[in-house]
Amino acid sequence: MRYNKWLFLLSIMLCLVLLATGTLACSSEPKTKIAVKVVMVPYFGTWMNNYAIMNGLITSDKVDVTIDLTTSNDAQLLAGAYPIGAMSITGFATATEKSDIAFQAMGIYLADTGLDSSLGVDVVYTKADSKLTSPRDLVGKKVGVPGLQTAAAGTFLGLLKSIYGIDETQMTLVDSPAPQLITLLGKGDLDAALLLGDPSVQTFYNPSFKVLWNVDQAFEHNYGTYNPATFLVVQADYLKKNRDVVKAVYDLLKESGQYGKEHMVELSQKYVAQQGGDADLYQKAYKDHYSVTFAPVEGNLQASVMAIFGFVKDRGIISKLPDPTTVFVKW
Repeated sequence: MRYNKWLFLLSIMLCLVLLATGTLACSSEPKTKIAVKVVMVPYFGTWMNNYAIMNGLITSDKVDVTIDLTTSNDAQLLAGAYPIGAMSITGFATATEKSDIAFQAMGIYLADTGLDSSLGVDVVYTKADSKLTSPRDLVGKKVGVPGLQTAAAGTFLGLLKSIYGIDETQMTLVDSPAPQLITLLGKGDLDAALLLGDPSVQTFYNPSFKVLWNVDQAFEHNYGTYNPATFLVVQADYLKKNRDVVKAVYDLLKESGQYGKEHMVELSQKYVAQQGGDADLYQKAYKDHYSVTFAPVEGNLQASVMAIFGFVKDRGIISKLPDPTTVFVKW
């Protein structure tokens, strides 16, 4: 009997040891992260802001984020290829009425203001020897635009009508990517061209061209804020089902952006090694022309965004303004 008693106690102790070992093993196993794909535009500022994520320098214990950079970011989001990404404000306004996928804006992403000054990027250029001197001179002219659905084109055409009374039908619009527009303008195939992003900044400092109209500065003069060109958006259903995941992605993007700003000089040189260009010019672009802000859509910024929505409506692309109480995320 005594033998059986000790055998029984030994069995219990062995079970406890095995249980404890199993628990320890389970607790040491890595937790599964939620994989999330994010799409952004391929300009230097966006590349710099996402460099730390793309290269594994900054990670999250909740999400495994993949960043893809493409100029077709709006189309990719509208096709449902990504739950989160950067979308032009004009594209967003259009999506609220015409897309099968509902989106919400988490904040301003790319804004047409630099860290130090607001020279902007949405600018109408002509050749340096052009006789055009004012936006009024665009009537009857051939004008290039980098995508009719871009925020840049929407703001340009909206301000042109509201300030100068010029309708887009009074010009011949040529829709082409910004780099191609520069070539066409240089050859004399266009009278003027609206540019955006890094191509605009490069043209701003090119003596072969001159500024006819700085659309971003005109916007700031009329509305009191910088031009909030791009949203960070999320699919509404995805946010509803995965709010903690979306917030983790948002926080990771902000952390990566901070890393980028702190390492701007180093990263601009790496970007040049990959993409070409001038490192000093890329830094100047981010300091003086555009930047990533993550600013919440509220107050004066919300009023500016609603004005851009109004431009889209006035052009007949949408029939009513989006409801700010439903399309803007409040954390």
